[in-house]
Amino acid sequence: MRTPSIRTQDFLYELPAAKIAQHPLADRAASKLLVADLPRRTITDHSFVALPNLLPRDSLIVMNDSRVMPARLPMLKSTGGAAEIFLLDPVEPTPNPTLALEKGSPAVWNCLIGGKRIGEGDALQTADGRIRARILFKERNEARVALEWTPETESLASVLEHAGKLPLPPYMRREVEREDLERYQTVYAQAAGSVAAPTAGLHFTPEVLAALDARAIRTARLTLHVGAGTFKPVEAETVAGHAMHRERFEVTAEFLEAVAAQLDPKPHRAPLVAVGTTSLRTLESLYWMGVLWLEGHEPTHLDQWTPYALIEAGAHDRVSPSEAFRAVAEFIERRKLRRLVATTSLMIVPGYNFRSADILLTNFHQPGSSLILLVAAWMGERWREVYDHALAHDYRFLSYGDSSLLVR
Repeated sequence: MRTPSIRTQDFLYELPAAKIAQHPLADRAASKLLVADLPRRTITDHSFVALPNLLPRDSLIVMNDSRVMPARLPMLKSTGGAAEIFLLDPVEPTPNPTLALEKGSPAVWNCLIGGKRIGEGDALQTADGRIRARILFKERNEARVALEWTPETESLASVLEHAGKLPLPPYMRREVEREDLERYQTVYAQAAGSVAAPTAGLHFTPEVLAALDARAIRTARLTLHVGAGTFKPVEAETVAGHAMHRERFEVTAEFLEAVAAQLDPKPHRAPLVAVGTTSLRTLESLYWMGVLWLEGHEPTHLDQWTPYALIEAGAHDRVSPSEAFRAVAEFIERRKLRRLVATTSLMIVPGYNFRSADILLTNFHQPGSSLILLVAAWMGERWREVYDHALAHDYRFLSYGDSSLLVR
């Protein structure tokens, strides 16, 4: 299989620091909404509150309901020096973040470690001594950490609520403030486990959701726990040299059936709208998993380049989107599972063949990131025109920034 030989430098653009939103707007839905319609070759400016009137009736909107956990734990070394543990994903007692957060002491997590001269075997603790940590394995700033806390019966979620800090993105060079505790979560966040918000959903309010419902525009929820790798720049000269991070997702058979029904070929089919790159990446991963299931495989992980090999083999011509999503739903039902739990490392870059959504709702992303590569794959050469328009018309960028509705 040929991996894409796309140069990273071709997806850089100049982003002035003044354009990066450091705080949320007072009203979530007051953010700007750029609408880029590829078929019509138009770019127009709106407010996010207008979204219900910009989408056709009977559209289906797919949202990621993952909740950001307060993953940063300030700690002290035995010498009294400062340290920090940044929880990434659990190892024991379960690899499921939502379930792991509900468990009592002890636990083992993969983490990032902040602080000088910290190595394997070192012990850390919080200032009050309630949480203790031991470094089991460390390579550079990544580590596997054994955690204990008192009382042992208290859930890790409760412990983090008191001792942890919300992990704001690194480009917000400030401490967490009270407003972030509410505003760095979507209003529909449910399952805790992310270390970064699915930011395209931050603009929704109960009023916008009600207006969508009034126009017969339905919503469907999936869960993808956003990892710290979402902020990792693509540093390799070509995208083939970038190791894409693995993220965990969960979907129900009912969700898959709703998506399959929306994608069924029919005259005047209403669009499927993905809220954010996380929703789109999950939908695309599910399509390829469905293809693999129909070919007799039963994957629970999708490698970053597997879809490109399947595209080369013409699998996307043999299996329709609705067939693939129904294949995954049937797998869940046949195994009598409550939901499918799987992981994906899918990397979407220009040349990728999209098989699910018709419209992408997303914020404006960092230069040279895997997210800008996804947007370029979605928009083609017009991604620069869209970003130039946003920069020229004073749009706010990145997590707390404005939004775009990208229609293919």
